[in-house]
Amino acid sequence: MRKRLIKFSIALIATTVFYSTHNLSAQSIEINAFTGWQLNGKANLYDGEFRIDDSQNYGGKLAIGLSTTTFVELSYMRTDTEGQFFPYYSGIPGDKVAFSSNWVQVGGLQEMDLGKIKPYGTLALGLTVWSPKSSVYNSYTQFSMTVGGGLKIWLTDFLGIRLQASMLMPMVYNGVGFGCGIGTGGAGCSGGVYTRITPFQGEFSGGIVFRIPKI
Repeated sequence: MRKRLIKFSIALIATTVFYSTHNLSAQSIEINAFTGWQLNGKANLYDGEFRIDDSQNYGGKLAIGLSTTTFVELSYMRTDTEGQFFPYYSGIPGDKVAFSSNWVQVGGLQEMDLGKIKPYGTLALGLTVWSPKSSVYNSYTQFSMTVGGGLKIWLTDFLGIRLQASMLMPMVYNGVGFGCGIGTGGAGCSGGVYTRITPFQGEFSGGIVFRIPKI
């Protein structure tokens, strides 16, 4: 099931990007570079919890206008952080695990035209790749979705500021690709034990947005 969802996500992203860029001459384009702060939460395991440090995030978005207020948007966001296992009952906390989370999403953006200030909402689907920085642990890819909202503040016709807050929601099947538990050697993490409750996360970000008008 997980492999099918991953294949479906890739096909959805490719189809949407192809469809949206097929007639670029008829579309406006917005390019956004951003950074912010991500609230990473914790993952509940069978015998403890894996607490993930909050950290800075960064990335970029490409929005292609279907109308003056409706866009198809492709986005990439990354955060580099650390997590640590804490047992529920006994044992000592495990070692910290350094990893990155990488969100590749495609979805829609709908905004309200209030002049220079434009409130908007977003909904997107895609993939999240959890990538430990040590070869001891395995990377893991999940189907995921994001829901967000924010403001675009246009300083000129082509340059503005974009502010956003989002809820990040991985779709859970076997959890992340590295896990933690209590074994004969004490509490720790390994590549073979998975959580079934992946953390819901949130992020607050802002950055510069450039608009390329219709050609």
